[in-house]
Amino acid sequence: MNLSDGEKLIIAMLCDIHKALNVKGAVDPDFISSAISSGNLKELKWKMQGVFRDHEDEGKPAAEVGEILDMWSTIERAYKKLTVEEKQQVEAEAGPLGRGVRFSGFDDETESEYRDIARFFIEEMGRFDRFQGRNLNAHMPTLDGYRRMMRVFSPMRPPVGDARLGVRQIIDLANAEKYPG
Repeated sequence: MNLSDGEKLIIAMLCDIHKALNVKGAVDPDFISSAISSGNLKELKWKMQGVFRDHEDEGKPAAEVGEILDMWSTIERAYKKLTVEEKQQVEAEAGPLGRGVRFSGFDDETESEYRDIARFFIEEMGRFDRFQGRNLNAHMPTLDGYRRMMRVFSPMRPPVGDARLGVRQIIDLANAEKYPG
């Protein structure tokens, strides 16, 4: 979605009127204002799917970030449930990436669009609350590693809401991140 400066001004004014009149409804004027001022129009379409029907076509980076955040949520939930011995095994077989097993974000220099989308999902849309308040700057490129992980993760993806990844799966995912294959 592209908006002209005039359209942005009109929407900003409508949001102000909406807030001043204390209108209650499905439209969140603060969210809309934030999306427009930060340039996250694709994410606006994601949140308001009932209004924008063509959001799937334009949101490839947003869709990819959503998949990556979902994958990392699953990995972190599963890792948290491991025993101390299992965590030690992950660290032994996955090296430094096996220590703590935690989503580190995207590189500010080369992946800033992805970092901004992730921040918008987490902070503005309230999705993936496990990452709330984290610094999403990984200080190194991560996208290629996450894409390798996604190829490994897709066939093992647990049912929605389930965190049943085993030790071996977590090790395989950590190794996929660090080793091009």
